[in-house]
Amino acid sequence: MRPVKEMQIKRREFIRTAGLGVAVMAGGAWADKLATTRPTDPYFFIQMADPQLYWGSVKSWKRAIACANALKPEFVVVCGDLLNCHGSLAKRDWKKDEQRAKDYLDATAGLDKNIPIHNLAGNHDVCNTPTPKTLEWYVKRFGKLWYTFSHAGDFFMAIESDLIKNPAGAPKVAREQMDWIAKTLLSKAVKKARHRIVFMHHPMCLKKHDERSQYFNLPLEPRTQLLKLFARAGVRAVFSGHYHGNLYAKFGDIELVTTSSTGKALRKDPLGFRIVKVYPDRIEHKYYGYETLPKNVGF
Repeated sequence: MRPVKEMQIKRREFIRTAGLGVAVMAGGAWADKLATTRPTDPYFFIQMADPQLYWGSVKSWKRAIACANALKPEFVVVCGDLLNCHGSLAKRDWKKDEQRAKDYLDATAGLDKNIPIHNLAGNHDVCNTPTPKTLEWYVKRFGKLWYTFSHAGDFFMAIESDLIKNPAGAPKVAREQMDWIAKTLLSKAVKKARHRIVFMHHPMCLKKHDERSQYFNLPLEPRTQLLKLFARAGVRAVFSGHYHGNLYAKFGDIELVTTSSTGKALRKDPLGFRIVKVYPDRIEHKYYGYETLPKNVGF
């Protein structure tokens, strides 16, 4: 799947033939795509977060794309806040948002065509309290809100965390996603995967899995529900963004990894992204600023 170019081509047909509920549920034929073989060679992918055009610059986003082209990962995942649209629906400037979306897509089109890119929505893409209007706006430009994909026998799930953080604006869609997450993770096909990895915009937690709810984490009740489900399904790691800094926590054997921004850092970490190495028996990851990126990824 390559949302940037394929979605531009198929966007009108996609929206014409499917309502919002169907469109976002079309996370697809992942069960048919899971590889039956178990390769022994390791591989790596890149996790990015929060380019947030125009708070983060277009120049910085183009730099992230150029760095990915040089490193040649198997794929890239961008964990939300692609744009810096207003978090309040009443204050959104739709004309400016269209320009932001165009600039993001134009820059992202510079990614090597052999490197798939998987986008996720953040609160600045669909608003702090997403509504059917903001969700549909995102789907038309960037693709599905939640979906799965596979690579080399490994299973990957992308979740739209804004609907978990603040479901009040689109409760029906929020329920559909939660039902889909549970049904998908507990399916027989997913159990056959070698590794199971989840991506979302909001961190599950910042330091402790039972910490109180606040702006930068998920509310305690759905967080606890999801963590128990992830543990039951054998999820190995959850990667997120939103915090504009790096943080690490654990829930049992599950790593909860928060990655800093490619476009606007708010903590001590420099602009950059995370390289995730996937081995047959484990995963390893490290965050790099643009200035410290390796020329080649070794194993």
